[in-house]
Amino acid sequence: MKNLLLLALVLFVFASCKVTDSITADSSKNSPDQLEYDLVSKPIDLSNKKTFKVITKSDASKDIVQLNKYFEKKLLENGLLEVEEHPELLVQSVIASINYEKEELGYSGGVGLTGNSPYSPPYQVPGKYGKVIFLIQDAKTNEVLWMGTGTGILTANGVLNTKVLKTTLDELIAGLR
Repeated sequence: MKNLLLLALVLFVFASCKVTDSITADSSKNSPDQLEYDLVSKPIDLSNKKTFKVITKSDASKDIVQLNKYFEKKLLENGLLEVEEHPELLVQSVIASINYEKEELGYSGGVGLTGNSPYSPPYQVPGKYGKVIFLIQDAKTNEVLWMGTGTGILTANGVLNTKVLKTTLDELIAGLR
């Protein structure tokens, strides 16, 4: 009887021990303010090339048109001229992305409750995660002379994150001469 009572006591003690693992996420670390960029080709010398043309499809999204304008501006700053006929270089931008939804806590509207309160109703924030590709090709041979990519979260509050994309393009174009 003593053994049975002792066994019951030991089982009760083990059963009452509760181990909780709490996992917290810091959203500021999970939402980078910069794309991971990569220069796929070696830095090239464009000093012998003077003209370029931006390739944009007629049905291109507004995001692609916007990226091409940034790309065009950077090339103009590097001393190249944009022409419509007989360019030496062809340039273009491509976006490959997927849509995602991130759940965030909302403001409950109650007195004394904050947006991070456990009583706040969650809401979905849409976004795009993907890769931006910038290309420079030789107009005569169609050989890719330079390619840079940026990977990460492409949108902020449902629109293209222009600050992040400009920073990424600045870093990538720094290799051009």
